[in-house]
Amino acid sequence: MDAGRGGGSVRAMTEPQPPRTRGLLLGIGAALVVLSALFGWRTLQQRNEYDAYKRQTMDEADLPWTTEHLEVDACVSWTTNWGMECTGMEAWCLGEAPRLTMACMEASDRAAFCEEAGDAVASTHFGYAECEALREGVQGRHLKRAHKKYCAAAYRAVAEHCRQRAMQ
Repeated sequence: MDAGRGGGSVRAMTEPQPPRTRGLLLGIGAALVVLSALFGWRTLQQRNEYDAYKRQTMDEADLPWTTEHLEVDACVSWTTNWGMECTGMEAWCLGEAPRLTMACMEASDRAAFCEEAGDAVASTHFGYAECEALREGVQGRHLKRAHKKYCAAAYRAVAEHCRQRAMQ
């Protein structure tokens, strides 16, 4: 090639150029770091709100079963309402709901209820009809789905209470 025509050397023209991915990878990495930081910040914010809600409704408040006898349906209803109003991530609230139901169940003698329920507590349909009845007043598909989860978790705790009681 003629150097006078500005074409450069033949060698420079035929050598493969390295791909320019370094900048792209750095940009993607930086975006991931920023998104992770935002997600972490929002998660911490939600956790603080959840902890404040728990403190207000459980630690600093008189739980209804500590001052009066609640029937099993009232325990489930209270726990389900607590979960529906919970300000934390659904997984945190769903994790706490069975513990609340269990605490309510343990606050009173449930021998008669558990004996009457019998083997029904072993069924996956235990509490289904009761949850359906509680859910009648709930409006909206997403709220109904959340109600269904909290109510089912509460009835699983009721069933577990009766199973544990039967083993004693």
